[in-house]
Amino acid sequence: MKKLLLIIFLPLAISAQKNYPQLLDQYMQAQNQVKGFTGTVLVMKQNKILLRKAYGMADREWNISNTPETKFEIGSLTKQFTAACILQLVEQGKLSLDDKLSKFLPKFPKADSVTIHMLLNHTSGIANYTAQLSFMNVATQHLGQDSMISFIAGKPFTTSPGTKFNYTNSGYFLLGYIIEKVSGLSYGNYLEKNIFSKLGMSNSFLNKPDSVLNMRAKGYDIKGKKTANADYISMDWSFSAGGIISTVDDMYKWDRALYTGTVLNDASKQKMFTPGKGDYGYGFIIDSLEKHPHIWHNGSIPGFLSNFSRYPEDDVCVIVLANTIVIQNNTLPITDVLAGGLAGLVFDAHVEFPYVHREVKIDPSLLDKYVGKYNAGLTLEVIKKDNKLYRHRDGSVDIELKPESNTKFFYADDSNRQLEFELDAAGNVVKIWFINNEQRGEMKKL
Repeated sequence: MKKLLLIIFLPLAISAQKNYPQLLDQYMQAQNQVKGFTGTVLVMKQNKILLRKAYGMADREWNISNTPETKFEIGSLTKQFTAACILQLVEQGKLSLDDKLSKFLPKFPKADSVTIHMLLNHTSGIANYTAQLSFMNVATQHLGQDSMISFIAGKPFTTSPGTKFNYTNSGYFLLGYIIEKVSGLSYGNYLEKNIFSKLGMSNSFLNKPDSVLNMRAKGYDIKGKKTANADYISMDWSFSAGGIISTVDDMYKWDRALYTGTVLNDASKQKMFTPGKGDYGYGFIIDSLEKHPHIWHNGSIPGFLSNFSRYPEDDVCVIVLANTIVIQNNTLPITDVLAGGLAGLVFDAHVEFPYVHREVKIDPSLLDKYVGKYNAGLTLEVIKKDNKLYRHRDGSVDIELKPESNTKFFYADDSNRQLEFELDAAGNVVKIWFINNEQRGEMKKL
């Protein structure tokens, strides 16, 4: 999981007749054609679906296209379902959030200091098993649950229990184990009985090594500039931390249910949506996108990315499921970029559409006026060398800025970043717009 970068939106002059479905689809078409997004998207505002559409291939070898009904591995979106299962058991009096891990795994290190609450909000300090170098030695193996828990237990704690936020799949793996022990059902069967069946989520399942599913997307990765089949890992490891398969329609049903008492009562939802350390509640990150309260999570598993974003005060939901790993600017999964961009369009914000950047020739005499330092919390310096502009930062390599117009330049490192200079009536630079992952932020000239 990676948290979204600060996005600064600019208001647009909006016509009352704005065609949101068309605008959202145009944005997604550009993301598919320019950035290589493949997957499905659903955007809803006030119970009206504005966009429900698929892009790209579900299976490239068989030339099978994605559809809105295509099933995707949703990775860490699974955690919100695991949290809901735990809260249901709390409602039933079968668990307490203050219960110690030692109640279920008495031999686990520091088990008397770790609570259910800490497992839910990533403050247990238990090391993240997927971040261990030794994980790759066992990731493809079908191991028993005891062996996997032993692997987790054998790693040193990253922090003392309860002291700091430290995102860890291990905690949610252990929560799945607890659900099974308390309920007497397998985690997958508990999900089916108590959530999926209740909500009519008929295309959602816990992935298993032997699962054969109709209309399942195949996962891909971008290696260099080539598309490759995703690396294989055993689904036994994903389990309650990241093992669910679903569709945009089923995830939309889940969004609708979170406004009702069908799955959780109001007290449980308040616990789930209350941010703790790291702005993390139970299975959700709670923050805001500009002035819009934002409840969300993302997911990543070999070949798949996902983002499920809710704006409860606006009654807006954005769901993005992808079956090709595309990382924007080496930092953000493309699904996070899209979820922010689609929400921005719904909120009538200025959102940059991706396009192919092409260098043009400009008068070199224009460059001198752009040289200087610019600030918006961090300082960016523009320098000139050999009649070219460069982004300069002490301690790092200068990056050439190639002109695509007299006032707009793109980074030559293929990182999807641009600088656009704004001039006053006298032709002097007053600010720049720093554009990163199709979002723009204002930087003042120092």
